[in-house]
Amino acid sequence: MAFPPPLDAATKQVHSLLNNLHNPLRLVKYGADAAMLVASASMQHPDWTLDRTICHQFDLILKQLRQVEPTYADLLHGRFWERQNVTQMVTSQRPLAQSERSFYNQQNAAIVRFTQQLLQAESEARQLDHVNRLSARLPLASYAQLFGVENIVNTLVDQLADAAQHQILCIKGIGGIGKTALADQAVRRFIPQATSLRNLVWITAKQTYLTEAGIHGQGGQVRLEQLFDELGSKLELAEVLRLPLAQKVEKLATPLRAEPHLVVIDNLETVEDFRSLTPLLIQLAGPTKFLLTSRQTLPALKRVGTVELGEMSRAVAIRFIEHTARAKNARLVDAERLYDLVGGNPLAIVLVVSQLAVAPERVVYEGVRLGNLPDTLPIYREAWRMLDDVARNVLFAIQRAGDQADWHWLVTICAIPAPSLQSAIQQLLALSLIQVQQDEKDRRIYAIHRLTSTFLCAEVLAWK
Repeated sequence: MAFPPPLDAATKQVHSLLNNLHNPLRLVKYGADAAMLVASASMQHPDWTLDRTICHQFDLILKQLRQVEPTYADLLHGRFWERQNVTQMVTSQRPLAQSERSFYNQQNAAIVRFTQQLLQAESEARQLDHVNRLSARLPLASYAQLFGVENIVNTLVDQLADAAQHQILCIKGIGGIGKTALADQAVRRFIPQATSLRNLVWITAKQTYLTEAGIHGQGGQVRLEQLFDELGSKLELAEVLRLPLAQKVEKLATPLRAEPHLVVIDNLETVEDFRSLTPLLIQLAGPTKFLLTSRQTLPALKRVGTVELGEMSRAVAIRFIEHTARAKNARLVDAERLYDLVGGNPLAIVLVVSQLAVAPERVVYEGVRLGNLPDTLPIYREAWRMLDDVARNVLFAIQRAGDQADWHWLVTICAIPAPSLQSAIQQLLALSLIQVQQDEKDRRIYAIHRLTSTFLCAEVLAWK
């Protein structure tokens, strides 16, 4: 009898599993040493037994193989699913007329091809799991589409992917220009190609919340110790919280210098003495990278790179205004005139278009002219004046919850009937003071832009 040629280790494992597809106990025995070969099914069905997982995964791979190699698929199905022996297969000329020696060679080729298909599926499943796991660490996206930033996004992705590039990158720009959205988009684009990335941490440097009684928290400033405490907490290094600053940095350096991580620190200008942060981050960088957003310029250091985010060009802004007008159902918006008034600041455009959807053009433009754009607080003032007291209280409540809250939390905190809450939310949505998002549990989350929080803290309480 002819013997089949030697197989590699992975193919031998698959062959053993195929031989025992109808023997659950032996399937589990062999499968325990081949967990990588059934990873995707295990991720999708963690409650399944190992033998059921293996059979399910092998059924799927055989189905895929039948689309590209029907002869191999028929051979494997007859031998291992139908449990026919070699003699039976050759006698019935399945999948074709051949000698036993030729059949063994073809069987080995079929198992090799099946194994390749399986490993490819596992690789894709692990990559998808990697992307989903890291993406889950990002905040809910505050945008549906970005305009005019494709080149900047590509630049950021390239610099994040290149180990020889700056270990610390900073997106700098004025308030409302879209720094957070740009950072979010760049990270989402980077994740699929960052196969070696161990972890992703997103930190929002904001520690205050607002109630009708006043501002609570740290007055908008975050101490460096707090920032590193949050980093330690998200890296599951609880001991960092009990250490002085220098030792915090030393403790965090162990995992961050050992494996590549990506740490995003948003709204950096709210960090107390934020300029002293950069030298500390340099101690943690490589292979880990840091992506920062700030309204202010970081110290010019060799390992720090800055990407300046300016206003949209006239052409891009016109497209964005028209897109926003359609989304807000704001009719007869003169995009050229609006651009001449507010320029290419995305947040200013959204707010003004939102007001044009519910108020006369003369009133809106007069309100905008009261302030000095790109400082967007004058637009917030006009939006604030359009809200009734219930809507204002709901906005306070969302800000107090950390800039995002669900329906049940708002009903409880605001103590108002559901119809009143619904009316208030409609007002806030109409003026783009809040956004509706979905969390990982498919709950509707009402979120406010951090510039709205800035407005509430800086202006509303001052008026009171």
